[in-house]
Amino acid sequence: MFSPSWRLLGGSAGALVMAALVAGCGGGVRNSPAEGVGCSVTVQIPATGSAPLGTVTAHYLGQTRLLTRNTTTIQLGCGQQATLSATAADPGSHPFIHWDVAGTKSAASRVTVVADGLITAQPSFYVAVKPSPVAKPSPTAKPSAQPSATASTVALDQWLTYDSATKTATLKLEAGYGQVNHTLSFDGEYNGALDVTVPVGWTVAVNFSNVDTINHSAAVVTATGTTPVFAGASIANPEVGLPPGSHASFSFVASQKGNYRIACLVPGHEDAGMWATFDVTTGGLPTIHL
Repeated sequence: MFSPSWRLLGGSAGALVMAALVAGCGGGVRNSPAEGVGCSVTVQIPATGSAPLGTVTAHYLGQTRLLTRNTTTIQLGCGQQATLSATAADPGSHPFIHWDVAGTKSAASRVTVVADGLITAQPSFYVAVKPSPVAKPSPTAKPSAQPSATASTVALDQWLTYDSATKTATLKLEAGYGQVNHTLSFDGEYNGALDVTVPVGWTVAVNFSNVDTINHSAAVVTATGTTPVFAGASIANPEVGLPPGSHASFSFVASQKGNYRIACLVPGHEDAGMWATFDVTTGGLPTIHL
């Protein structure tokens, strides 16, 4: 995996054009050993609860598409463009703020992205912070300190949420979901197609469930290792795994930038494709590719 770097190419009438400076693009839409690095643009619309805060109109390959889901991946050939226009669902309460494309922000509501890798684009909308109510002090009691407000939790989709105030990302991980790859998968994806990115220094809470009929586990490791790369980044006894129908949670601090895996360490499962991509980057916000 890689992290695209960006430069501004110029713009026109409310549009901002960006291009990734990445070599080795294989021309496909996914990573694969044969093709190398593929190209796509994943649009992630934040939500409050289950309601997206807006929509995105995407223009690409001669077509126009209205995006309303939390996460939508636009499959493009490398070097092809997608123009994205963000519209707030409730401009009065949640107006559009900016686009975040691979860590580069733009206040323009319309951006044009050149696909030179697996690119994530996320519009941001204003969400008012609601402080917790403060009880009125009694005449003899000292006034309570005003609580500090925290940002609302943002749900990227059913699998990943984050809280930028506490710098915590919560990942829901289901082994065997949808019986994909003969059940050797996480959240219905395998061979690294599930790609989670978090900023360095953030806490990651993983809620792991085994919905399969055989044992599975989850641990954050390197591509060639079996030891968790961060303290606490694994369920207990990952070589044995959890029995069917079981649940376990673990949390850790992503303290080192790098490219890692979330893998099932039950013998033979990772080799059969039961692993997800887990990247720790400098800056930005958590993202997820499916």
